[in-house]
Amino acid sequence: MRDIIFKIILNIFKSWKKYYFDFSQFGEEKVLFNIFQRISSKKKLNNTYIDIGGFDPIKFSNTYKLYQKNWSGLVIEPNKDKTINWKKIRPRDHVISSAVVEKSYEKKVLKIFFDKKNSAMSTAYPLSNVDKLGHYDASVIKFNEIISICKNKYGNPSFLNIDIEGNEEKILMELKDLNFIIPVICAEIFLEEKKMQYSVFDYKDLPVIMFLEEIGYYLININGPSLIFCHKDYWIPYSKL
Repeated sequence: MRDIIFKIILNIFKSWKKYYFDFSQFGEEKVLFNIFQRISSKKKLNNTYIDIGGFDPIKFSNTYKLYQKNWSGLVIEPNKDKTINWKKIRPRDHVISSAVVEKSYEKKVLKIFFDKKNSAMSTAYPLSNVDKLGHYDASVIKFNEIISICKNKYGNPSFLNIDIEGNEEKILMELKDLNFIIPVICAEIFLEEKKMQYSVFDYKDLPVIMFLEEIGYYLININGPSLIFCHKDYWIPYSKL
């Protein structure tokens, strides 16, 4: 009987190997994998990421597939309930239970608002109905502190993923203070409905996009609200590979 059960399980496993499991929310991981494979064919990468707004070690993750390929890095998620099992699933990662803020932020805590407890849409920057939302106080950590921790533990990151439901722009602006290049960035950035910005071409007018272009980043892919950038020193055009 055990042999029969084992054969059934083995056959199920073999059938699963035929399929690709995408853990990201909008298909970002396949695009990211393609980019990293292209870069790696020409340049050496440090297999390290910084994942700001980690949410879950597997679900909606742009870094879990990288972790499976022997990457590791810093994960920043202010809600400790969301990371309670992170070390069991991804033990090589270093988890920081704080909210990321810009260097000008002066308070020691940041209010995180939510409609449903532990939802993916928790944010410190709600656009409406604040009085109807629950909230909790999160400790804060500044972006430059995260960079220092990452460099000490893993070296310079090759990938920055940031999804904090608001304020991504201010954090990204601090890239100008780095003394090294992060080759690839994925950031969730929304267009403004009030301005009737519905086309991807509207992104070109956003200050953060213009800033990233000025410091050498190409916007190379858009997956829903996730924008993927690659620095010009690392980007290999699709026509060349």
